[in-house]
Amino acid sequence: MSLTRFSSSHCAFSGASALSRRSFTGSSRRSLAALVNGSKPLQEPLHLSVDDGYGFARLKAGDSLGQHDRFSIIRRLGWGMYSSTWLAKDHEDSKHVAIKVLTGFATRLAQDGLTPELDVLRKLSSSPHAAEPKEGHCLSLHSNFMHPGRSETGPHLCLVTDVFGGDVEHLKRSYARNGFPLSLAKRILFHTLKGLATMHKLGVVHTDLKHDNILFDRGHTSEADFGSQNPLPVPSVDEALDRTFVIADFGNAQFIGRTNFDEITAEALRAPETLLRGPWDEKVDIWTFGCLAFEFLCGQTLFKKRSYSEHLLDAVGSHLWRMQCFTDEKFEPEQLKSSELGFKYFDHSCQLKSHPPMFSHTVSKILANFNILDNEQLRTSAAFLHRCLRLDPRNRASADQLLDDPFWEGVDVRECVTAVA
Repeated sequence: MSLTRFSSSHCAFSGASALSRRSFTGSSRRSLAALVNGSKPLQEPLHLSVDDGYGFARLKAGDSLGQHDRFSIIRRLGWGMYSSTWLAKDHEDSKHVAIKVLTGFATRLAQDGLTPELDVLRKLSSSPHAAEPKEGHCLSLHSNFMHPGRSETGPHLCLVTDVFGGDVEHLKRSYARNGFPLSLAKRILFHTLKGLATMHKLGVVHTDLKHDNILFDRGHTSEADFGSQNPLPVPSVDEALDRTFVIADFGNAQFIGRTNFDEITAEALRAPETLLRGPWDEKVDIWTFGCLAFEFLCGQTLFKKRSYSEHLLDAVGSHLWRMQCFTDEKFEPEQLKSSELGFKYFDHSCQLKSHPPMFSHTVSKILANFNILDNEQLRTSAAFLHRCLRLDPRNRASADQLLDDPFWEGVDVRECVTAVA
């Protein structure tokens, strides 16, 4: 198993891209947060140029992209800090596609090898599972090209993929405030785990697994519906039980063992080794998956961001403290010694320096408080989560091992149709 070690130094490159990936993500998030004053606008900030760290493509319905104007833009599907995604008509194959158009700045990072999204997608798309997403459960790349853009935005790397029906975040907002029905939670989790197994076998770590990076297929939606329905209707629970779920957005993915940056994963889903800035590998995805599994089951985030000033703990220290309480484990000396922040928070006896009260409040106890699972469901769910949420990544189960867990009893793993709730 290859572990990637955090580094405090980062390579520099010329021009506006003379920033590391770490400084880009940190400064851009802060500036974007200041820009939108806490609420994301409906449209990307087109006035911010590539020299500001953005440079969104200025597209509109009817624009043509690609060689020989192969693609015609229909409408925007969404946008994020690094890109905007557009629904388009592929005139060569006579079907609708999604085109992810990277910002000019993100394109520069890709060209300088700091963001390997294109290489990752090519790797995943060349695997035996690529022709059948229902097997690999990872987004496949159909093609890619460069869009020239404008002088203030720069050229844009464009990634062409299938169009999907929506993401798990939309499902959660629609009907899963108290968690998904167990049958649906298991379907989403099983498909996601198969996607992780596919990636990890190919040497890829996602690092940013979350609700809106898990997509579901469009079901029986016709090609004609794409032009008239925006967004597509959210499927019912019964309909969602027939959908295929796929891991998407590899903008933060990394190849196992290669030089990496250290700001990975949403804070609430971040693995202990990344909080400590220690060596890490694909097991960070397993920790994140465990946190998501907990949330899918009960509808609540396991680790909420907060500081315990009464115990002299900042946000990171508080997170590490709760990790110990929820797992009923202690950090090992070897893990702390190999981490940049290990002895900032822990003394040489592996106790938190501020000595907060230690108590056992395991995931099993937390799940039981929700009264949503019967005794057998609680037992298998808690045991499954325990295999994901181990402080030492070496003790965490692999994706392949988790696919063979008793948690899936009652689930037809061939089609992932729940036979017993």
